[in-house]
Amino acid sequence: MHKEYTAEQRASRQRAVREYEKRNYRLNIVFPKGTKERIENLGLNKTASAFVRDTILAKLDELEKILK
Repeated sequence: MHKEYTAEQRASRQRAVREYEKRNYRLNIVFPKGTKERIENLGLNKTASAFVRDTILAKLDELEKILK
């Protein structure tokens, strides 16, 4: 069942989304077909997005230590 929101609720949700977007960086990446399945088959109990995010952040930490 679709819930209807009041104008005030919609405005509040929109403000919350804008604040979230200000604190985060969105990066759209295209991977070869089958990449999502490969990640899921690892059985890591995380989404493909979480895997990519965590992997990139770990690599950034590693590189920053080496290059500083």
